[in-house]
Amino acid sequence: MDPNNEQLIFKGMRRLRYRRNDLLLNDAQRSPYFWWWAYLRLSKDYWWVCQRKGVADDLRLREMYADFGKVYEMTFDDWWDRRGVSLFREQVALPTVRELDPSNLELTKPIGGHLLLEIPINMTERTIISQIRRLIRLHPDREVERLSTAQRKLAKLIGIKQDVIESAYAVWQLHHASRDGRVVNKIGQATGSKSLYQIGKELRLVRTCMPQATDDKERAAKRINGMKVAVSRMLSRANNLIDNAAVGTFPSVQPLKAPIVWRPVQQQRLNEAVANGQWRPLFAANETLIVP
Repeated sequence: MDPNNEQLIFKGMRRLRYRRNDLLLNDAQRSPYFWWWAYLRLSKDYWWVCQRKGVADDLRLREMYADFGKVYEMTFDDWWDRRGVSLFREQVALPTVRELDPSNLELTKPIGGHLLLEIPINMTERTIISQIRRLIRLHPDREVERLSTAQRKLAKLIGIKQDVIESAYAVWQLHHASRDGRVVNKIGQATGSKSLYQIGKELRLVRTCMPQATDDKERAAKRINGMKVAVSRMLSRANNLIDNAAVGTFPSVQPLKAPIVWRPVQQQRLNEAVANGQWRPLFAANETLIVP
């Protein structure tokens, strides 16, 4: 933030307006913006476009690389300072009710979306508010919209809460770790992949599906099946969040309408890089990965 204590506006944050860098960063670390960055670091496709310095047939990947840059090579704090603030701050002041100068009725641009009123100041506040409310409700173009002038906008948070985003991430992380051949098992630790039920149980994903000492065989089986279904659903959501994050839509748990497609030679090289261990998802906010 510049020395004149400029006020920055962010939608989707705990506060709306910020003047202090420390408060802004602290809230950003817990915001949907952080999770967008975090999910990008799980994407093989986004990692590959970073390795290719933005070269990709898919326009969505090219534009994302131009905006977000090499998220693998920066901690979140560094990335937020270098990229995030300018990407997500509102570029135009939020609309507000204001008094017009009778001698110069300069309207807020864009001019559309406003209702001009004449308010007698000798009326009671109650009467004024009542009449304004009636005029607004009867206006044919009245529609409440979530408008943003940020360079990168969050998708509407409808039908998905941040706790779902966080839970899906935790499930994906544990699922990946249990199948990562680079993880060395400790002495006495069971080998092999964790089942979906084991993942859900470890994360206590569904409280009603946790085993109870009083469960009979039938009840235990129902809990296991319920947990497996919940984990499977969360994995699907996480994969969709990853794919959508890479093409510029976040958060969204819906499958991509237009999947990311590489040319066959690039897809082969991506697969080889992954098989050789060059790519790995980054889970810690202060972890970086630089591949020559």
